[in-house]
Amino acid sequence: MGNMDKAIEVLEMMMLTNENPFNNFVCSSVISGFVKVNKPDLAIGFFENAVKTYALHPNVVTYTALFGAYYRLGRLNELISGVEKDGVEFDVVFYTCWMYECFREGFMREGLVKYKELVERKIVMDTIGYNVLIDGFSKQGVVEKGVGLLRKMEKEGLRPNVVTYTAIIMGFCKKGKLVEGFELFKLVRDLGVEVDEIMYAALIDGFCRRGYLDYSFHLLADMEKRGICIGIVTYNTVINGLCKVGRTREADDVSKRILGDAVTYCTILQGYIREHNVMGMLEMRKRLEAESVRLDLVMCNNLIKALFMVGLYGDALAIYKRMPEMELTADSVTYFNLIEGFCKIGRLDEALEVFDELRKTSIFSVECYSCIIHGLCKMCMTEMATEVFIEFGKSAVSFDVGMLMILLKAIFHVKSAEGILDFTCKIESLKPEIFDISCNHVVPFLYRRGFPEHAYDVYSKLRSKGSLVTNWSHYCILRALNSESRILLSWPTVSTLVKIYGIDRPEVSRILVHLLCLENVSEALKFLRKMKGDITFPVSVLLELIKNGKALDAYNLVMESKNNLPIIDVVDYTIVVDGLCKDGYINKALDICSFVRKKGIKLNIITYNSVINGLCHQGCLVQAFRLFDSLENINMVPSLITYSTLISALSKEGCLHDARKLFERMVIKGSKPNTRVYNSLINGHCRFGQMQEVLNLILNLEDKGLNPDEFTVSAVINCCYHIGDMEKALKLFFEFKSKGVLPDFLGFVFLVRGLCSKGRMEESRSIIREMLQAPSVINLLKEVETKFKTESMEHLLSLLCDQGRIQEANTVINEVGSMFFPLEKFGESISKSFASQCSTLNDGTSLELETYNEVELDKVKHHGYLDKESQQKEFDSYCDLITLFCSRGELQKANNLAKLVLTAVDKALLCNQALILKKSGKLIRCGMRPGGWSRSPSSNSGELVEAVVPYMANLLLMAF
Repeated sequence: MGNMDKAIEVLEMMMLTNENPFNNFVCSSVISGFVKVNKPDLAIGFFENAVKTYALHPNVVTYTALFGAYYRLGRLNELISGVEKDGVEFDVVFYTCWMYECFREGFMREGLVKYKELVERKIVMDTIGYNVLIDGFSKQGVVEKGVGLLRKMEKEGLRPNVVTYTAIIMGFCKKGKLVEGFELFKLVRDLGVEVDEIMYAALIDGFCRRGYLDYSFHLLADMEKRGICIGIVTYNTVINGLCKVGRTREADDVSKRILGDAVTYCTILQGYIREHNVMGMLEMRKRLEAESVRLDLVMCNNLIKALFMVGLYGDALAIYKRMPEMELTADSVTYFNLIEGFCKIGRLDEALEVFDELRKTSIFSVECYSCIIHGLCKMCMTEMATEVFIEFGKSAVSFDVGMLMILLKAIFHVKSAEGILDFTCKIESLKPEIFDISCNHVVPFLYRRGFPEHAYDVYSKLRSKGSLVTNWSHYCILRALNSESRILLSWPTVSTLVKIYGIDRPEVSRILVHLLCLENVSEALKFLRKMKGDITFPVSVLLELIKNGKALDAYNLVMESKNNLPIIDVVDYTIVVDGLCKDGYINKALDICSFVRKKGIKLNIITYNSVINGLCHQGCLVQAFRLFDSLENINMVPSLITYSTLISALSKEGCLHDARKLFERMVIKGSKPNTRVYNSLINGHCRFGQMQEVLNLILNLEDKGLNPDEFTVSAVINCCYHIGDMEKALKLFFEFKSKGVLPDFLGFVFLVRGLCSKGRMEESRSIIREMLQAPSVINLLKEVETKFKTESMEHLLSLLCDQGRIQEANTVINEVGSMFFPLEKFGESISKSFASQCSTLNDGTSLELETYNEVELDKVKHHGYLDKESQQKEFDSYCDLITLFCSRGELQKANNLAKLVLTAVDKALLCNQALILKKSGKLIRCGMRPGGWSRSPSSNSGELVEAVVPYMANLLLMAF
C-alpha cells in the first residue's frame, strides 16, 4: 500500500500543473495498483471519479484493469453493461483476466465457458492466455488437461515459456506424480529454457510434501551450482517440509543461515509446538525478540499457544492485549488458544473473561463454545455449561454432538439421571431440530447407563411434541422395556414401528417376535408359522424366559420351532436344560438333550451337571448316579461341580459312607476338592452329631492348603449345639476367630441360643457383640431394616446388650432368623443355609437343594392313570422321593405321595419292583436305614409303619 500512496502523490502533483492526467494509461495503472493491494472499492471509486470529473473515455485496457475489482465485489454485470454501452470489443487480454478470476475462485466450469466463448469469437489466444488456462487446470488437480493445452499451444505455433512449464510441473507435484514432474523439469533444461527459482521451488515443494527431503536438498545444491538465487520462499518450503516430518531442529538450523521472515519463524514455531519441544519454543521466542520480527496474526496465534505450553500464561495474555497496538484483530483461533490454555490449567475465570470478549465480537466459533463447555464440565459447573450450550444452540447453524456428549456425561456425573431430565426441559426453547437431535442422543445415553425409565420419559416427550424419533431411539426404548419386563408399555411403541416400517421389515418382525415370546409363546409360535420361516426368534429370548422363571415356555419355543431355529450353541441349550431342571421338569430337560444330540451338537459336562443337579433336587439319587456312571462310557470327564453336586446330595440325605467313597474316587481321578466339597461332608456329619469326623475333615481340609469359611464354622457350631456341647462350640468359635474366620448369621444364632439355654448370659453378650462386628451379619440386619422399615437393628441389639437383657436380644435374633428361613424348623435351618449358599459354584449353576417341590405332587396327580410302562419308568423317582421324606421325618408328605403312587400302580407291579429294590439294595443306598431316622421326630420304625400307608410300608420293610 506504500507504493500506492506514492503513486497518488505523483498524480496529485500532476493535477497541480493544471494538466489533465487522467488518460487511459494512467487510470489503468492506478486501478491495477488498487486491485493488487486488494482495494477493489478504491479502484472503482477512482475510475468513476475520473469518468465523471475528467470526462475519461475508457478503452479496453482500462476496462481490463477494472475487471478484477468488479469481479471481486460481485458487480461484474455492471462492468459488462458499461463495456457494451461504450461499444468496446473484448480482446484476448480481457478474456484472459476473466478466465484468471474464475480459476482463482475455483470456478473451473465458468472459466472453460469463457474460453469457449473466446474461441467462438475467433479471438486468437496468446501465450499468457494459455498459461492462465494451464495454471488453472493444474491448480484444480486436472494437470492432464493442462498437458493437452500445452500440445495445442505448440501446434498453434506459440512457444511455451518457463511459466507454462512451471504451471504443469506444479500440477504434477500436486497430484503426487513427482517422476513425471521431474522428467518434464529435465526436458525443459535440455530444451535450453532458462529455469528459474519458481520452477525449482515447485519441485522442491512436491518432494517435501511427500517427505523426500534428500531430493529437495539435492535440488537446492543444484540451484547454488547454477548460480540461481535462492529466495526466502524456497527456503520456507524446505523448512516447512522438515517441520512436517518432525525434523524441526534441522529446519531451525537452516533458518539461522538465512534472513527469515514471519512465515519462516511461524513454521518453525508450529513444528516445535507439534513436537511439544519446550526448549525449542523458548529459543524461538528469544529469536523473535532479538530480531524484532513484525508479528502477523498467524504468528501471534502460534506464539500464544506456545507460551501456554511452556507455562508462560501471563506472557500469552500480554500478546493478546497488545494485538490492537500491532494493528491486528483477534480471530477465532486466537480466542480458542486462550480459552483452551486457561481451561487446561484450571483458571476458568480468565477463560470466561476471554469467552465474554469473544461474545462481544461478530465471531461465532463452535470450537470455542465446545472448549468452554468442556472446561466448565471439568469443574462440575454444569448449570453454567448448560446455559452456554443453550446460547450456542440458539445461534448455531450446525449441531456439535461431541459438545452435547461432554455436557451429558458431566451432568450425569453430578446429578445422575434426574439432572439429564432437567436438562431436556431446559433445552425445549431451542430450535426444534436442535432439541430433537439432543433428545435422540439422550435416550440411548440414559439407556446405556441403566436408566430405562428415564430414557422412556425423554422418548415420550419427543413423541408428545411430534418430534422425529430416530430408529436408534426406538430400538433403545424397546430394549429397555423388554429388559425391565414392562412389556405392556412397549406395545404402543411397537405399533408405531409397524405403522412406519411395516411388519415385513425384519427388524420390526424380530422385535415383535421377541415381545410375543416373552408375553405369550403360543401367540409367538402362531406368528412364526405365518411368517413361513422368513424370521425366527432371537436366541436372547431363551435366556430371558429362563431368567423370568418361564423354562417351560423356553422348552415349547425350542421344540415347536425345530425346523426354524436360530443358530443356538450348546451353551444356550444348556441354559434351557438348567432352567427346566431347576423348575422340576426333568423329563423335558432330557427331551432337549436328546434333541440336541440328534442335531449333532455334543453336550458338555456343564449340561450333564445341570441334569444331575435337577435329579438331585427331585431326590432321584439313583437316576443321578446312573447318569454319572454313564459319563465314563461317553468319554466325558466329571468336573469338580459334578462331584460336589453328588457329594452334597448324599451328605444331605445322610448317605455319608457313600459320600466319602465318592470323595475318595474324586481324589483318585485327579480332581482336587475345594472348601465347598469339604463343607458338604462336614455338614452331613454335623447333622448326625459325628463331631470327631467333623474335626478330622477340618484337619484334612487345612492339610490340603484350604481354608475353612463361615459355613464350615456355622456347621460345626450347629453340631455342638444339637449335641449340647456348648463348651466345645465356644472353644471352636475362638479357634476359628484366631484364624480370621467367623460364622455366618445362623452360626451366631445357634451359639447365642445354646449359651442362653445354659444360662451363660455374659458369654452370650460377648458373642452378640462379636456378631455385630461381622460384615455378613451387618448386611443381613440392614436388609431387615430396609425390608420392614424398622429402626437400626444393630443399635437395638447393642442397647439390649448394654442393659443386660440378653434373653430379649436372643429373641430378637431368632425373630430375624425366622424372617429369612420361614419354611424350615429353625433347628434345622443350618442345613438349608449351607446348601443354598455354599453350593453355588463357578459355572453359575445353582445347586440349591430344595427339600421338596410341590410341582411334583401335582405332576403325580395329573399322571395318576398312566399306562404300566410309564408307571414302571417313573416308579424309581417316586420311591426315591418317599425314601427322602421318611429319612427326614416328613411323614405326611411321604404318606400323601405313597397314596398317589398306590392309586396309579397296581399291586403286582409294585411287588416286582419291591423285589428288584430288595436285591439291588437301592433303598439302602439312598439312606433308608434306621440310622437315617435317628434325628427325625418319629425315630423308630413302628411310627414309620403307622404313618405311611401299610402296603407301601411293607414294601419298604421288605427292602431291608
